[in-house]
This record gives sequence, structure tokens and C-alpha cells, in this order.
Amino acid sequence: MADAPYVQRLRGYDVFEAGHRVRRLLPSPKTSMVGPFVLFDHFGPATLAPGEGIDIARHGHAHLAAVTYFFAGSTHHTDDLGHDVVVEPGDVAWMHAGAGIVHAERTPDAFRRRGGVGHGIQAWVALPEAHERSAPRFQLARRDTIPEITRGEVTLRVLVGEAFGARSPIETCSEVALVVARTGARPGEVTIEPAAGRRAVWFAEGYGSLDGHRVGVGTMLVLRDGAAPILRLEADTIALVLGGEPLGTRLMQGNVIASSEDRLERALRELP
Repeated sequence: MADAPYVQRLRGYDVFEAGHRVRRLLPSPKTSMVGPFVLFDHFGPATLAPGEGIDIARHGHAHLAAVTYFFAGSTHHTDDLGHDVVVEPGDVAWMHAGAGIVHAERTPDAFRRRGGVGHGIQAWVALPEAHERSAPRFQLARRDTIPEITRGEVTLRVLVGEAFGARSPIETCSEVALVVARTGARPGEVTIEPAAGRRAVWFAEGYGSLDGHRVGVGTMLVLRDGAAPILRLEADTIALVLGGEPLGTRLMQGNVIASSEDRLERALRELP
């Protein structure tokens, strides 16, 4: 609609990872990227019975950064840099693949024994050309280190980048932002600050609106450039705001993205 603060409404499509259904919002037939975000997957909420788990075998990535965030559940991350950590709900895992990293993910033993709900997102972020071949790095910011801002009834957590006057402890090599907005027992609203680059709003739980245009769980709205809409969240609602500096067209094949065919082919040859 001409008066809407968004240019596209994405509902995603199903893919399967390790035998489990995942909802993919990006890339889509309508939109290949939102700022530097080239992939956005939503998994769950899904209940794992006691003894049940998800195991993703060792595999490589290159020329991207992957961010993982759990609303509920957790993962046991290991990689060829020597990291061996459990990512808990509210933590932010930022895996800068650069020239190449190999990792594996599995349901932690304690969670597997008791069972429970798994719910979260993973997104891939393009790297500037100068950093595509940089050294890999893994960062884990624990829940209590993530800045939290309250605007009326809305709580904002700046997972990555800078927004709402706060900056995440995660170090990035380009302007990128990922923010969680949520309400409790009462509805609330907040203005999405104007920023350079393209941004989007995605609803993980509940319902709300952008400048009065209603939107619900599972939907991603790609904002008009320069828009600063009012985001209204009904009670018990969670939304993510994401975006940042555009880095140009990227090619994607398997677990690799790159700014050119030559770099893509080289990374595919070099990864295990």
C-alpha cells in the first residue's frame, strides 16, 4: 500500500535442516538481502521429548558471519578454533567465518536428558569485500552483557550493533544491527529510529502493527528507506528489528557467500 511504511511483506517458506523444519524468510523470491543480511531462518517453537535432540555434523562456512539467538532452548557449539561452549537463551553467538571455519552444533546433554522447547533464529550476514578472506573468529556475548533499554512497556535488547542509544558487545566489521523488542502483560509501542541502509521487522511471537498496519507472528516487513514507523506490540509479543549497511550483491552456494564468482569457487574448493 502506498501509505505503508514498508515495501514488502515476507511470509517465508519451509526448508529442512538435520531433518527438522525451519522457516526461511531470507533470501526470498522478492528480496535477496536486507542490508547485509543474506539469510534469516526461524526454528521452532518445537518441543523435544526427553532423550531427543538435534545434531548438526561438522561443516564449513566462508565469507560470512552467522548470528544465533535462542528465545528458548540451547545449543552446544564446537569449532576448529577450539571453542566448546553452550549457547543459552538470551546469549548472542557471532561466528565470523572469514576465510573459513568448521563447526558443529548439537543439543546439550542436560537439555537432551530433560527435553523442552527449542525456539530461535540464525541469520547470515555478508562481510565487506576486504574482510571476506579475514581470519575466522567466534564471539559469545552472555545474556547479562547485552544492553537492555526500556521504552514504556517495550523492552529492547541490542543483540548486535548500535541502536536506541546502546551498543552490543559483539564486534563487527560493518554497520549491522539486530534488536529484540518485547512486551509483557501489557501492550506498548516504540518508534524505530531512522538509519542508513535497509531494515526489516519480523514478528517471532504475537501481533502488532507498523504505523497502524497490522502484522502477526512469522511475518517480516521490509521497511521503506528512511522510514521511522511506530512499532506497536500487543501483550506478550516479540519482534526483531534487523538491517544495516548494504554491501552490494552477493552470490550464495551451500554454506558460502561471496562478492564474486572467483571468491565463491575458491572458498568451495578450500572448505572441508
